[in-house]
Amino acid sequence: MNYLFLDIDAVLDPEAVKNLEHIIEATEAKIIITSTKQHDGDIQALWRNRDLAGEVIGITPTIEREKGIGKFRCWISDRGMEVEAWLKDNAIDPYKYAILDDEDDYLPHQAEHLILTDPMTGITKEVADKVISLLD
Repeated sequence: MNYLFLDIDAVLDPEAVKNLEHIIEATEAKIIITSTKQHDGDIQALWRNRDLAGEVIGITPTIEREKGIGKFRCWISDRGMEVEAWLKDNAIDPYKYAILDDEDDYLPHQAEHLILTDPMTGITKEVADKVISLLD
């Protein structure tokens, strides 16, 4: 089983959509959304309305942790822990996974699964090829 953790806060223009379709066709990956701004119903509607490729099978849980510098504190999302929790609770062995995001706030052992995208260009052909290579 192949899983694609996808941050959709980035670009989903026609070129990026075409490249996402190429990834799905080549790997048969199931999509898990890592965007903290989305809810399952919203994502399912977006996928149907835009006729996007692939099947969204879930959204990572929101896990926040406190971070601070001196007396200043804030809560930040911990995407690495969110991916880890989703895999622990849902993944079917054996599996491979890739993470597509424009931020690198993941756990050290997830680095080999992370493909960074440029927030201005989204999923390019080069990015798609890296994902396909990783999931082959």
